[in-house]
Amino acid sequence: MTDLELFIVDKNDTSWSMRPWLLLVHHGIAFAETSFVAADPATPAKIRAVSPTGRVPVLRVGKRFVWESLAIVETLAELHPERPIWPRDPEERAHARSLASEMHAGFFELRRHCTMNLALRTRVELDPARRRELDRFERLVEGARSGRTAGGPYLFGDFSAADAMLAPLATRIVSYGLDVGATTRAWIDAIYALPAFQRWEREAAEELRGRPLAARVGAPFAGTVQERVVAGPCYAVIFSNQQRGAPPEYEATAKRMSELAPTMPGFLGYESTRGADGFGITVSYWSSLDAIAGWRAHAEHALAQAAGRDRFYATYDLRVARVERHVRFDSARTPPRSEDYV
Repeated sequence: MTDLELFIVDKNDTSWSMRPWLLLVHHGIAFAETSFVAADPATPAKIRAVSPTGRVPVLRVGKRFVWESLAIVETLAELHPERPIWPRDPEERAHARSLASEMHAGFFELRRHCTMNLALRTRVELDPARRRELDRFERLVEGARSGRTAGGPYLFGDFSAADAMLAPLATRIVSYGLDVGATTRAWIDAIYALPAFQRWEREAAEELRGRPLAARVGAPFAGTVQERVVAGPCYAVIFSNQQRGAPPEYEATAKRMSELAPTMPGFLGYESTRGADGFGITVSYWSSLDAIAGWRAHAEHALAQAAGRDRFYATYDLRVARVERHVRFDSARTPPRSEDYV
């Protein structure tokens, strides 16, 4: 039996690692799992020790290392030809490989806007570019389902590498409350009913209880301030304040809140600035008034609010507004001015 070891990171927010893991577990292929803690400062060096790209997943096959999800999937198919990792029918197998490759190389805007966060439950509106990507994804699912020769609820009947490659986008549709048609929804329900996926989901929840939160968990964007501003009708909490001197614990408290807020249901992003005179403005974006209420009531946030009144701020104003329109201007783009919605 070949000695296999799969290297991954936190299950709640790692889409690439989910893909080969689901295949290994679903097909009953024995393997060892090494899961690095994303928030651990030592993790990047540990990953570089096994991965030439500094990323996971990586599969160790004996003394060899295989990186990139698709390469790992193909390696597993070669090692275990007795298991239907790809569909058995030649035409469906070619179709499945095309879907998997398109998923691997595409859907960049949708993946960047709706980063994987398995525990998140919110609702966002997509701008036209991301809606087009989601429409294309739906056509992939519908095309596979309509042309299959075998029964079963998955893309080509039985669960295959094509389903594993597309599964992380199913979690984004659920996490961000994206609207999809009946065929795609039925396929998503089948993914969530898969025993291997349910095990991944349970273990992700266990990790969230025991591991420190990675800074990126729950944040829709990791790019510029402009990219972090949600494109779609939402609610904005506008917090303008005048700092009271330079309280020593303020920076640590502010940093903790910036890590905690993205883990809350309904958080969509934020932007913040502070001048040399101590006057600052932070605008955070939320999917609903209920989401804002949940953040306000969070126990750790409530303590920070009390510290703000007692020690951090001389004055502040907090306003809640519904964002109805978003106009963006960027001289480097063509055209430079755009409206995401009205």
